[in-house]
Amino acid sequence: MTKALALLGALTLGLLASAAAIAIPGNGNRDGASVREIRRLSMELVGQFQNSGPGVTPPTHSHYGYLAYVRGLSGFTAPTQDEHSALFTFYSEAATPRVTANGPLRVVTRIGRVTIYRDPSTNGDFARPASFRDGTPVLVARLRQQVVTDTVTGSLTTFHQNTIVSTRPFAAGGRRVRLGHVGQTFRTVLNGHVTMPGPPSGYIAGYAVSG
Repeated sequence: MTKALALLGALTLGLLASAAAIAIPGNGNRDGASVREIRRLSMELVGQFQNSGPGVTPPTHSHYGYLAYVRGLSGFTAPTQDEHSALFTFYSEAATPRVTANGPLRVVTRIGRVTIYRDPSTNGDFARPASFRDGTPVLVARLRQQVVTDTVTGSLTTFHQNTIVSTRPFAAGGRRVRLGHVGQTFRTVLNGHVTMPGPPSGYIAGYAVSG
């Protein structure tokens, strides 16, 4: 009986050791211990936006540009830090389920997605909005946006609630890095000015931070 128990114990330990040695495939978002996750997201954004013209149903909206700062990472390839040297860009598309008039204020609710790209080609060009989404997607998040526009001055502020649905590791500084993780939330606050009809429809700048 003692020998049988000893053999059973040895087999159990062997199975546990084997199981521990098996690599569990990732889901595309977690690539193993060699990936450094930036958990506390902090980013600064500079961009423009384009709204569909009056009478377009359903109305469309996109905002795009580059990240002027990404916590923990180098964001530019040249001393002149602008869209032409930015390594990270963003592009968002959203639907507009509600528009509310409140005196001189126009309150717009939008729901959509924002994608952050890593683009070593550094070919961002506000004359070509699509240039801000031709890199490799490294983060995708659902967004809910509220825009409050002063129709007298043309100034606006926006608040976004973002939930990450996909994040992909990428090479940076000699190692692999990932921005956040699936399910993580972060907030975006932008200030801007409307130039309708454009293009662009307006200019924006602000920041995004996780909780």
